[in-house]
Amino acid sequence: MRPPAPRPPAASSSSSYSQCEPRPENPLLLLPSCRAAKLSLGCPLLDRLLSGGLPAASVTEIAGESASGKTQLCLQLALLAPQSPLSASALFLHSDLPFPLHRLRGLAPKSRPDILDHVLVAAAHSPTDLLSLLSRAQRLLANPGRSPHRLPIRLILLDSIATLFRADFDASPADLKRRSALFFQISAKLKELAYRHHCVVVVTNQVVDVVEGDAGNTVAWSSGRRVSPALGIAWANCVNTRLFLTREVDGASGIARRRMKVAFAPHLPERACEFVIRRDGVFGVEPAGEVGAPVLG
Repeated sequence: MRPPAPRPPAASSSSSYSQCEPRPENPLLLLPSCRAAKLSLGCPLLDRLLSGGLPAASVTEIAGESASGKTQLCLQLALLAPQSPLSASALFLHSDLPFPLHRLRGLAPKSRPDILDHVLVAAAHSPTDLLSLLSRAQRLLANPGRSPHRLPIRLILLDSIATLFRADFDASPADLKRRSALFFQISAKLKELAYRHHCVVVVTNQVVDVVEGDAGNTVAWSSGRRVSPALGIAWANCVNTRLFLTREVDGASGIARRRMKVAFAPHLPERACEFVIRRDGVFGVEPAGEVGAPVLG
């Protein structure tokens, strides 16, 4: 018979027990979005709103009406990626034509004439066209050494998802089913690229007026209208984080006040920050009443 195993020595004091006791941990810190690298928005106030920036290995949606700042943010992110700790190129997929090249050049820093070499642009004309581009992007991400003078792609921008579904679909049950199936295919491919290659993925979305009785999707007031992100609940379930941009125009001054709100995120509470769009980019605004703080971030 095997002799009995020796008993472990008893703890001599409470201090030795405390060294072996497991420490409690916030479960939110276990989320990939908390552990992943983050891409700064180029503004301390907006980064504070998002606890450091947009997380890699995650799909972030930026929803808002026309002229709310969605495309401007995407252009800003594309130029920040090569200068950030990610040290990455950006793949900018656009469905709204034409591509705003003039605005991109205007935002590019004059001290970095080479920075536009790290922004790759492609047009997507339909959902199937987008899926084809994402498959090509996967091969490009898997073989980053083909262009030794270009940084590896770790930022994917899609502006916008709603435009791709504006035509070719009606309200019939068959078309709604086909549309939902394409949602899930696009979402699965975006998440695969995000997780496998640790990419920051950003998708913009437009808004629609909320019909009385609609429920379940994110709702906000913008320009005096009650609006909700387009494509409904099916698409809302395809993204990890939703940022909602709203705007209100002062009737007397004509000045637009814009707000960025965290509608939902696995690692962030619901909160908001006012921001402005200037010639040199998008910047957060300190809340009124903050003493000794700059107005712009």
